[in-house]
Amino acid sequence: MLKSSNPHRYRVFGALVCAIPVFCLGLTKSGLAAGGGGGGGLPSGGSSEEQAAMAVYQKGEERRNRGIEFLREAAGTADPEGKQKALKNANKQFKRALREFKRATRRSRKFYQAYNEIGFAQRMLGDYESALKAYDKALEIKPGFPYAIEYRGEAYMRLGRIKDAQGAYMELFGDQRQLADLLMAKMKAWVSIETKNPSGAVSTEALQGFATWIEERSRIAEQTAALIDSEAPRIW
Repeated sequence: MLKSSNPHRYRVFGALVCAIPVFCLGLTKSGLAAGGGGGGGLPSGGSSEEQAAMAVYQKGEERRNRGIEFLREAAGTADPEGKQKALKNANKQFKRALREFKRATRRSRKFYQAYNEIGFAQRMLGDYESALKAYDKALEIKPGFPYAIEYRGEAYMRLGRIKDAQGAYMELFGDQRQLADLLMAKMKAWVSIETKNPSGAVSTEALQGFATWIEERSRIAEQTAALIDSEAPRIW
């Protein structure tokens, strides 16, 4: 990827490294299944073909997790050569993960978690348009799948589709508060990066409007969280 003719490809990983503490939220080794945040009810048992699909999917997960570790490594080093090497290794692992996830969907066409992970890998590789199609497919099979909604919100944001990203946040805010908070944290990180190093995905005016919206929604989130806490039953 780093040698690609696309001049923005390296920037994708540079931005990820800058925002790596936020990127890694919800991506602990125990919580990577079914969309990077845990949960989702991965299929178990079933036909031999479904079992084979799961085995391939798990190989993809291993590759994806390695890619994330390489991103963390890149973020943690100040050595330019070491950083570039780690980014290249991350790129390699995400490509391999993508191949495995696609193999899983060929074995099980209703494997919505695998479609979601296809989108994740494509997004890590900078192919946001393809990622959106994968998330849409996951949501077609499993309407309301929250991890796909959150991931899709990130892809929208990277493409400068601010209103769609805002819509993803609002869709999560009511019933999936943790994922909504995660998306909000990534929105803040993205605005910070775009403010310092504009990619051209959005105009300065649109970015400022998005930043204002984030501030307003953050205040509302804090107020509602405090209200929920105050109304929660107390155990003495």
